Amino acid sequence: MKQLIILSAVPGSGKSTWANKYKTTHPNTYIISSDDIRYELTGQYQDFSKQNEVWQEFENRLLKYGKQDGDFTVILDAVIDLNILRKKYYDLGKDFKRRVLVIIKKPLEQLKFLNKERNEEKWVPDDVLASLYNKFEEPTQEILDLFDEYQYINVYFH
Repeated sequence: MKQLIILSAVPGSGKSTWANKYKTTHPNTYIISSDDIRYELTGQYQDFSKQNEVWQEFENRLLKYGKQDGDFTVILDAVIDLNILRKKYYDLGKDFKRRVLVIIKKPLEQLKFLNKERNEEKWVPDDVLASLYNKFEEPTQEILDLFDEYQYINVYFH
């Protein structure tokens, strides 16, 4: 079955770690990472000068996988912190048989700690991290009801 998993969490919460662990136990899994696309386009994870191109490529890759046949999973590895974005990617994933929302929630102090354990190239300044944390919207019931499944993860994994 063709499945789309949308990760929703702030930077440093473990989205990429979760996606990569999932991929090791689920063959035919592909990860679309906004960080990786940004790196491909700019040579740096923290260079936000080409954000329009990053998000266009992110969407193009999702749509391309959506048009392919087969049994595979695509994971969207990006912040996707607002309900409007969750709905957008749900809608763009209309060609997937199954759509799942995974919300990773951790306390801000833990996020600050985990952020510093990341590759230094991916560190997010504490004030930016706090701002993103405060901006994060809880999924509404209306958004949760769109998905075939949703799950909250609040554990530490490495």
